[in-house]
Amino acid sequence: PFECAAKAVMSAAVLQTDPDCNNTNEDSDSTSDGLETEESAVSIGDHDDYPAMVWDQERPGDRGISSFDAALSLTTAIVGAGVMALPQLPSKAGLYPCMICMVIGVWITYECGSSFHKANYGWNKKHDESQRLKTFEDFGQAAMGNGGALLIRISVLAWFIGVCSGFLILMAQQVELISGMGLELPYLGPHFGPSAMVRLHVARLNGAVKALPLGVLGAVGSCALIMIKAFRDLDVWEDWPEKEKSELHSEWPEHGYMALGSVLATFFGAFGVMGNIPAIASEMRHPWKFPRALRLSLTLVFALYLGVTLIGYWGYGNTIQSNILNSMSRSPGNFTQASMPYDKWTGPRSSMIPTVTAWCVLTNLMLSYPLCMMSVFVSIQSLESVQQQLMPGTCANYLMRTGFVAITIGIALALEDFPLVFGLFAAVNMPIQAVFVPIMFGSRIRKKIGAKQASTCRRIAHGIIFLIATFCLVVGTTDAVQGVVAHFTG
Repeated sequence: PFECAAKAVMSAAVLQTDPDCNNTNEDSDSTSDGLETEESAVSIGDHDDYPAMVWDQERPGDRGISSFDAALSLTTAIVGAGVMALPQLPSKAGLYPCMICMVIGVWITYECGSSFHKANYGWNKKHDESQRLKTFEDFGQAAMGNGGALLIRISVLAWFIGVCSGFLILMAQQVELISGMGLELPYLGPHFGPSAMVRLHVARLNGAVKALPLGVLGAVGSCALIMIKAFRDLDVWEDWPEKEKSELHSEWPEHGYMALGSVLATFFGAFGVMGNIPAIASEMRHPWKFPRALRLSLTLVFALYLGVTLIGYWGYGNTIQSNILNSMSRSPGNFTQASMPYDKWTGPRSSMIPTVTAWCVLTNLMLSYPLCMMSVFVSIQSLESVQQQLMPGTCANYLMRTGFVAITIGIALALEDFPLVFGLFAAVNMPIQAVFVPIMFGSRIRKKIGAKQASTCRRIAHGIIFLIATFCLVVGTTDAVQGVVAHFTG
């Protein structure tokens, strides 16, 4: 499952460049949506050296993964460094609205993921090997032709670039805390840049994939440590006067409801898994059981995110810093001091748990950043119009890679705030990837293959989801842009 989950950080384009990556599942039994299925005796399974569907030569004929393994793969695909943006959300929009947004986010992810899978599975049942959908971009191509594939490609590339920019910010923050030298991003950025470029010029996919379990353990470990430290830090403010304690937490938005757009977008990004569905579902022994795996995965992730958000915020309240490691390292001496810059706080200090957390996050980021950027590179160099000019190893390919890494460094140096960067790119891209494409394109594909369409009740639900996604796109983007403007204007 860990190797299969490597597709979480690989864009659809990686699979497009692998002509040998084909699904060998054969299906026949009937499902509730009118698509026929059949138990498969053989699935392509996993290889010893490469993640499934990514190896270069002959693929083995091992049996496919179970529903439980698929759920673990999806969980591995979803959970990442994005959890570092969650504890701060209630301070922006209030605790109760954030909980509602989290529930909405997981519900929409499941509903849209199911719609995506039904259309993807139905198409593959009706077509032979050469026409089956193996990537997110194939899904767009089948629904809307070149325009659909281009829309998905642009959205995925923009999302990966934004996420990688946020990763660089987090890397600098972790190194700053671990080193104890007070180094800041404007100093660390130029040093991260050359090393990132060299690493990405020589990056090999299979090496990073083999180390992926360390990255997953790093992400989960950081969640556990945040919850432990936040719970322990409740003692800091428990003896404060009741009036001050009542002002420490916000149950409802205190600065208007605009923040709900970017909060909802952040949860969309945190639960985002749409692009991984074709690859993981095709690995399953019984692909029609994918919704069961998705439900289990989202339940596990929801429980983890709920704990990090609730405990992380309750431990620090509205004093929580954009870099939660700062809150974990220092505490305010009193309520008045809590409104001052955190470097002036005189309360209890801690170093061990924040440092271990920083190492966990850094471990995840050192694997996630190159894998995400490799997705960008392969997607660009697989374009037919530039495929010959951007062959791996050429000067043009090196320049292309250097240019995209430079863009992520530039964004990181300009904004220096991970929740802001993550929220901005999630608001712009996730409504498209996580809602509009799965539902609209999925409906079009099902119509093309003559499959049963959604019921009236489900169409009404999809209409509500569309309204929520539009709110996220418009209001979330507006709120995030306002945050960017405020960042530059002080």
